[in-house]
Amino acid sequence: MGHLIYGNADAPIEVDVELLAHLRAVTVTKLRRNESFALTIPTCDGSIQTLWIHASIPLRFSFDGDPALHRPLLASMMEAANSPGGLDLTRDDYATSLQHSRELQTMSA
Repeated sequence: MGHLIYGNADAPIEVDVELLAHLRAVTVTKLRRNESFALTIPTCDGSIQTLWIHASIPLRFSFDGDPALHRPLLASMMEAANSPGGLDLTRDDYATSLQHSRELQTMSA
């Protein structure tokens, strides 16, 4: 698991490492363009938080390694981040995309 630290919150939000690497790429791209977006994310206690991602709010990604990024998942997440509803990581299709990517990596190894 990796961690997302948002604002001045004491407790980090735990996120799957591969998903967090994709989220980092999307977030950096959006903020580089000076674009804010809503991020809905599940927390380890089972609740769901919606965060406003903006360049003025401190944000830190913490994880070990450098997971491979998968273009279809990045494109899907970027499209969602650009939508009025923002990026919702509670949707099952992101987990399904990650699982599919992992299976393809295993088969090609």
